[in-house]
Amino acid sequence: MVALVLRAAAELDVACLRIAGLDEARVRIAAREILQPAQDAGIAVLLDSVELVKSLGADGVHLADPMDYAAARRVLGDRASIGVACPLERHMAMEAAEAGADYVQFDYDLARAGESLDLIAWWSEMMTVPSVVALPPEPVTAGTVMAAGADFMAPDADLWSRPDPIRLLREMLAAA
Repeated sequence: MVALVLRAAAELDVACLRIAGLDEARVRIAAREILQPAQDAGIAVLLDSVELVKSLGADGVHLADPMDYAAARRVLGDRASIGVACPLERHMAMEAAEAGADYVQFDYDLARAGESLDLIAWWSEMMTVPSVVALPPEPVTAGTVMAAGADFMAPDADLWSRPDPIRLLREMLAAA
């Protein structure tokens, strides 16, 4: 898996790698393998734990709770990238941006596609803080989300279980 992720990072236009959804021991193992090659390639590595970012030397943290932003900034300082998950919450995203978040992440919800796209479009018109949109790894969805105004896309981790994830990423980038 690590080799595949590093290959994707080397071959494609990747801004950041986020190591998430694993227990702490597995995050440590993955981060030790990925951090240096990714950082050498100019790719930021984000984790989901402030403590792990600090101890492993990752580039930043992705927070599930915007209320954790101030504490994370105090611990990590101004150089760390801190992003905040704001599923489909305009007010939450505005508060995170005003607090200083480096990006906000919205979830593209297929069941609420219209609402998702409206929020992305509104954000891109009104705010300067970049938006990342978490989405299923499908080229059509990537194209739709990017056309609405998303700055970056974050394909679901399911991407890595697909038969040819790098080809799929290429298709998503082409659709964007």
